[in-house]
Parts: sequence; structure tokens; C-alpha cells
Amino acid sequence: MLSDILMPFLDLEAADPLGDYLEALRLFESVADGIDVVIPGHGSVGGAGQLRARIRQDRAYVEALRDGGVPDDPRVGPSAPLEWLPDVHRWQLRRLAEKAQNKRPV
Repeated sequence: MLSDILMPFLDLEAADPLGDYLEALRLFESVADGIDVVIPGHGSVGGAGQLRARIRQDRAYVEALRDGGVPDDPRVGPSAPLEWLPDVHRWQLRRLAEKAQNKRPV
């Protein structure tokens, strides 16, 4: 989470992957005032200002998926920092659509 090069990777086995990710971002936000440095598992280290920017960027990505929109996120667009990220993004979209379809009453 909070990577400057990777978009959110959702736990697609969870009952509510989008809600869970948004809740985790709220937890990060609740402690952000006391943080001086963010050290993600992937990407670069950032200062306190970067933490809030990364929370906003991750939230915008997840909310766009939740709302059926297209994320305006450079991590998954044509200029993605890693060539395989757009493929992962499309895979997540497909899996979310499958989950939604399986939840619909017959």
C-alpha cells in the first residue's frame, strides 16, 4: 500500500475488497499527522506530505473502481512505471465484475 509506482493490489478473495482497502486507507489517514516518513513495500520513500498524497491517489483509484469509472492514475495508464501494471489493473477489473455478478440474485 501507499506505493508511488504500484496501484492498489486488492484482496480479491475478501468479501469486500474495495471497502476493505478504503478502510485501511482511513486507518492510515487517522495516524498521518504523527508520521514523518512513509516507507512502502515497493516504490520510493516519502515524507509526511507524500503520505497524504499517496493516500489520496490510492483512494481515487479504489473509488473509481467502486463507482464504475476509469481511474485517472498514471500507475495504470500508458505511461505506467512498469509495463505489466495495466494488465494487473484490467485483471482486477475483471475479477471485481465477476464478484459483482456472482452476488446478484438469480
